[in-house]
Amino acid sequence: MKAVNRGARAHPGQYWDLSGTFLFTVYVMTALGFGAPVPQTTWGRTSALIYAIFAVPVHVCLMLNLSMCIVVRAEAQLNDLRRSLQEKRPFDLGRTSPQNGENSNCSRSSEVLKATRSGIGKKIMRFLSVFGACRSVTVIGILYYACGAATFGVARGNTSLDIALFPLEFTTSGGLDSIKGHVRILYGCYVEGAMILLSCGLATVRRHSANTGGAVRLAEKYRLIESE
Repeated sequence: MKAVNRGARAHPGQYWDLSGTFLFTVYVMTALGFGAPVPQTTWGRTSALIYAIFAVPVHVCLMLNLSMCIVVRAEAQLNDLRRSLQEKRPFDLGRTSPQNGENSNCSRSSEVLKATRSGIGKKIMRFLSVFGACRSVTVIGILYYACGAATFGVARGNTSLDIALFPLEFTTSGGLDSIKGHVRILYGCYVEGAMILLSCGLATVRRHSANTGGAVRLAEKYRLIESE
């Protein structure tokens, strides 16, 4: 009775198996232990505290460096793709290439084909401009949450409310002890991916606002404010 009053469960070991320990380490690194089970012994709590002292700063440093590398590489790839599309696009009707100037008797079908290619190129450029903007982090976050809801809610046959609030199910008060081991490991990887996504958003803001006036340029570039 004393153990039950102190928080012990009737079926011990459901939290602290291999998958539960993996999820506990992820919770400590990402959310400072929020929603994670609390060790019941003094040595367990001491070990968890020592682990958090070393793991949290190391994890933050890794996230900062990884997110900056991802943001820089992604922006470089997007810029290269934009340049390649612009170089391969002599498709505008108002602009003719030397070959088109020499061949003055171009057929109407070729003009229609050029106009079609021009429209496709413009659509791709618009998509890249929206996808590469800072606001796309919100879109990617919504899509990431939807993927998590489909994976951990719909695929497991939960109700609509449980699907919408699926992260609460992976807490000690939400029924973590009844979740299978492989689902815990998948959710731990999902939480780590969410932290990488958040770090990339912060790295984007930090990279473009490092200099004086960078915040204003960032807002103008990503259409957060309008200027003449």
